[in-house]
Formats: sequence, structure tokens, C-alpha cells
Amino acid sequence: MRIFDSHVHLDLIGGEDILRMAWGGVEAAMVPSPHLMKGLFQPESLFELWEKTLDYIVKYVASMGIEVYVGIAVPFYGIAAEKWQECLDKMPEYLKEDRVRCVGEIGLDVGNDHEVWLMREQIAMAKDANMPLVVHGPTPREPQVRDITTQIIEVLKEEKFPLEKAILDHSGRNTIPERLKSGCITGLSICYDKLTAEEAAEVVENNPADRDKIIIGSELGYGGAGHLSVVKAAWAMKHDGMPVSEIERVTWDNPMRIFGLA
Repeated sequence: MRIFDSHVHLDLIGGEDILRMAWGGVEAAMVPSPHLMKGLFQPESLFELWEKTLDYIVKYVASMGIEVYVGIAVPFYGIAAEKWQECLDKMPEYLKEDRVRCVGEIGLDVGNDHEVWLMREQIAMAKDANMPLVVHGPTPREPQVRDITTQIIEVLKEEKFPLEKAILDHSGRNTIPERLKSGCITGLSICYDKLTAEEAAEVVENNPADRDKIIIGSELGYGGAGHLSVVKAAWAMKHDGMPVSEIERVTWDNPMRIFGLA
């Protein structure tokens, strides 16, 4: 089976685990910018992160057999006060890089004015660059998750962004129906605080009419062999009797199409 991990922060994973991903069948991966930088940084730190991802991470992971593509975005938090605009001004330069295939991850955590402003600014850039979005939302157990999921969809509609190019990541079981009905792409995040591999497989199995609007990512790639999350989900679907062609719709065909690689 061909596997594209649609959201994984490979800079957090050791080389041996990346090699295990390749052994498990992962051929390609999308590495988005993080939504949060832990600390307080000047714009130069973000630019260095973008440079490292586009140069070192792409080449290092390729040496183990996985093609890496990159998402560029300005994080909600972690940039020194009044410095976000400087970061936004630099983004268009990086969006021209061949390996950059989306704007992300952007989105909302609590839906305050700062988050909404930053999201709208980057939606506009994605529209100008004709790129898809990887959209961050609260984890499924956060009390605001339903309201913020609705708010994210409303902002996308207000900005007239093509919903079929907006990936609503961090899906939990409690918001799956709203995401599938939204017209957006539902990103199944197999991570310790979101979905198990078996739960993700069940979502795909139970929604055959929506399979063209579902993709799967391991997200952070840590905790309980998280780097193998998408491999586990593919195995679970196969074990349940789903044809390989149907599994590859969500593990390969859809991300390749959405990220403009097919």
C-alpha cells in the first residue's frame, strides 16, 4: 500500500523512527509549520525553522526513502509582540519554493481576535498562491472544540476560500459529522489526544461516500510509536477487509491530489 503521511512534524522524530516509517510503507510526508513555538522568539527564528525544514529535513528524510513536502505558516503564539506582521511579510517569498505545497498549519485554538486576524491574513495568502490550507483546531477533549470548529468553517466561508482545499485537521470523533458535511477535507489525526488508528479506520469504513474528502496524518509523531500511526490505520483497514484501492484513496490518492502532486 502507498502511504502519504499528510501531517507529521519530522523535526521531532529520530532518524531510526523515520527509517521505520519508510519500512512501513510511508513514501511521502507533509511537514507543516507548527502552530506554536514553545517560548518567545524573534522572526529570525521562524525563518531559520523554515530554512531548516526546506533544506536539511527534506534532504535528510529523502536519504531514508521518504519524499518531504512543506507547509509554511506563521504560528499563533511564540513570536515576540508586534512582530507577526514582519513574519507575514516574509511568507510570500517562501511560498514560491517548489517543495512548499500548502499554507499551514493555521487555524484557531480559542478563537480570539489575534488568532482570527492571523488566520484571515494567511487564508488570503493561500488564495493568492492557489494553495491548500492545513487548518489546526482544538483537541477533541477541549471544551471549546465544537464552537471553534464551527467558527473555523465560518471564517473559511467568509473569506470565500474554496472549501475543497481546506484540510480541517485534528479531527476527533465528536466533530467528524460536522467536518464531513462542511465541504472541507477531513484530516484524521492519529495522535494520543485525538484518534487511535482503529478509530480512524472506522471513520473511513463507515463513510464510503465521503472517502474523497478524507486524509490521514500522524501529526506529532510521538507517543506510542506515533510515527507509525498512518501505517497502523492502513493495516487496520486492510485487516477489516477494505480493498487496497479504497485504502489508498485516503492514504495516497487524496493527499497527492489536494497538495497538487498528482
